[in-house]
Amino acid sequence: MPNATRTSRMTPRSSLCRHVSFTVPAAWDGLTQQQLHYVLKLYHIYGHHPSGLAAVKTCALRYFCGFRVVRPTDAGWLCRLNDTGRDFLLNPELVPAMEEQLSWLEHPEDMTVRIEKIGDYEAASQWLQGYPFGNYLALENHYQAYLLTNDPKQLDRMLHFLYGIRLTPYVSIDVEPHVLLSVFFWYTAVKKRLSQVFTHFLRPVGEGVQSGTRQTQFEMMQMQVRLLTKGDVTRYQQVMDSDTWQALYELDALTRESEEFKKKHPKT
Repeated sequence: MPNATRTSRMTPRSSLCRHVSFTVPAAWDGLTQQQLHYVLKLYHIYGHHPSGLAAVKTCALRYFCGFRVVRPTDAGWLCRLNDTGRDFLLNPELVPAMEEQLSWLEHPEDMTVRIEKIGDYEAASQWLQGYPFGNYLALENHYQAYLLTNDPKQLDRMLHFLYGIRLTPYVSIDVEPHVLLSVFFWYTAVKKRLSQVFTHFLRPVGEGVQSGTRQTQFEMMQMQVRLLTKGDVTRYQQVMDSDTWQALYELDALTRESEEFKKKHPKT
């Protein structure tokens, strides 16, 4: 942070902090719940703007560091610390380097945190370990439907599954828009993590490629269930209640075995 060597006539030299240092979170998992809510609100406000990510980082920087810009001066930006009310001068040329420390905000698909509680409802585990496979299939269905329709009701349904809120009878809870956005970010991060673990069964969709229609999504879900039940309908509920990761391990192994068989018997 620059020394306060030049000041405007309206800012007495004695009122300025000569040295100011700040610490900002180094990654998503460094955020407190309060900070996470604030960042998500920034995404909701600026996310659709062409320069939205830049605005998110700029606002987040001021929030994390606890200062606000008062006005520009010949010597730099006159800023004020929120907690003490003391002023300091910020050299605008330092801002890009400061914001670079928040470059991880550009990648919500790498989030390693989620909103832990909504009202009295607690979130499922971060990566859905110990989570019912049937609920995972429902999440995937609503996620793909949201990508096709951009209908926020799909995110609301996902919220109910992720926070254990009863769907029958349907319980509606009022949440702020950034909470629904957090559901989308969270599940997108989950999908990325799962695709890195279950590399045979879950392959990322190529850029610019549609994820599929609702009909194909339904067929994919049915295929997964049939592979796990091995055609035995009496095992259906057992499969739906099974752990998501265990089910995906099995599907990944079956896919790998099928790939190896095709390589050994290309004409089969």
